[in-house]
Amino acid sequence: MTTHHGVSMSLVSKGRLAALIFLFLICIACGDTYRPTIIPQPVPTPDPKNAHSTFTVNQNGTFNAGTGMQVNVSGDSDAGVTKVAIMPVHATLLGSRVWVANQGADSVSAFSAASGNGPIGTSVDINLAQGAAPDFVESSETTTMYVANSGNGTVNAINGITNAITDTIPVGAHPIAMVETPSNSSTTGLLKKLYVVNRDSNNVSVISSADKSTIVTLPVGASPRWAAVRSDGARIYVLSHDAGNVTIINGLLPADAVAGTISVGAGADFLYYDSRRDRLYVPNPTNATVGIFDASTDALTQLATIDLKAAIPGGGAAPCPASGCVPVSLAALPDGTRAYIASYYLDSTSANCQQTSCVQVQVTVVDALANQVTKVIPLPEVSVSQVANCAAARFRISAATAIDSSRVYVSSCDASRVWSINTSSDTYFATIPAPGSAYSPTLLNISAATQNGTDTTYTYTYDPNSGTPIFLGLVVTISRMSAQANNGTFTVTGIGNGTFTVSNPAGTSTTGEAATGVGEPPRQNPVFILTGS
Repeated sequence: MTTHHGVSMSLVSKGRLAALIFLFLICIACGDTYRPTIIPQPVPTPDPKNAHSTFTVNQNGTFNAGTGMQVNVSGDSDAGVTKVAIMPVHATLLGSRVWVANQGADSVSAFSAASGNGPIGTSVDINLAQGAAPDFVESSETTTMYVANSGNGTVNAINGITNAITDTIPVGAHPIAMVETPSNSSTTGLLKKLYVVNRDSNNVSVISSADKSTIVTLPVGASPRWAAVRSDGARIYVLSHDAGNVTIINGLLPADAVAGTISVGAGADFLYYDSRRDRLYVPNPTNATVGIFDASTDALTQLATIDLKAAIPGGGAAPCPASGCVPVSLAALPDGTRAYIASYYLDSTSANCQQTSCVQVQVTVVDALANQVTKVIPLPEVSVSQVANCAAARFRISAATAIDSSRVYVSSCDASRVWSINTSSDTYFATIPAPGSAYSPTLLNISAATQNGTDTTYTYTYDPNSGTPIFLGLVVTISRMSAQANNGTFTVTGIGNGTFTVSNPAGTSTTGEAATGVGEPPRQNPVFILTGS
């Protein structure tokens, strides 16, 4: 065996190899900065409002199918549109499905909400008896939906799984609203019941949810219009339009009984119960007020009256003119901090609205702790709809909140759109157009353009055989003007006698033109909005 100074060659070789490895490790470490071990953190959970929605039902004339539209809260955008039947008027949720009462088609439509990357569902239409004229849907159950039929004085119970009508329950004349006690009533020992408001027979039918039998019929004030149930199910509140009162029903009794009434003033059509604050809000269109009541006691103690014609207590102009306005809808934030009153008034004097009456909508913000107005949020003025009978709609405007309290949405029948209010600043934030309609486009003959600052005013004549007359908010495409800057697609911001105005800073004054304008057909008309999940 070969040796080197008494050391075996294999040991020498191994030593040299070890030394080389050691030097290599030193070299590659030169200049390194040693860092602590990185522990991956989980990806933050997406903002929960990404999954939240509101829904509108939209009419499309008296002979065309309406739609249901889902609004994505996160993006303030249209998340999907599905066709329903003719003249939808009201909607509610049952699980993940939206149910719509179609008054003009004697039917109910049900469709699944869009979720994740999935599209909105195609609606299933459930036919009712001819002449049923359904006007309200309601349920606090998991598999049964109830529909009130104003035309034949009945309530249908529908199986939400099979979509089959299981019961037809006779009630009073022209049932117009319903409320069912909460789904947890069985845990409190309460019998689960459905309360049906019968407008023309001035009473309420109390129905057992278990066997669909009528337990008792209770008289209430003249022409009742709406009902709400306290969160514990023990008290039911029924609003009477002509009598001007709220009837309090004791739901703890097996057969129920009237526990008392309070006066709220004649003319009210709607009331809103805020379960977070245990408050009852009653908007009254006849005197532009909103009554606020403490519902934690049987007496319904009045806490405040909001006068929409009065100046804001902290400083600021009144939400409505001295001539008054029409508060028709209200919604409170789920976090209990504020309530939002949606009201409107007709305006024929605005400089931007000379050719037709306009609708000015505003939202009044109420501090739910102080019961005082803090702010008014004006929304864009629009023309009275020339294609929809919005004045006859139960909710010409309608308000709903996002379930995470981040937004308030107001649908407008005349405006053919939904407005979004950002509650972090209580400011008008975005516009979501209603779906396209079956109406014809508007054809205009344009003869001149006048530039005034950043606005261009066009002189025109209207072809009465083409479509809807010009209106505020109409999107019009102009072509064949000699000044190229006067051509393009614009939104009408003002209407005069034979003129309309758009925002067009690059426009140029011209006369003697033979140009054309094509107005986008009016969109469908939202008549109700509701909070989704």
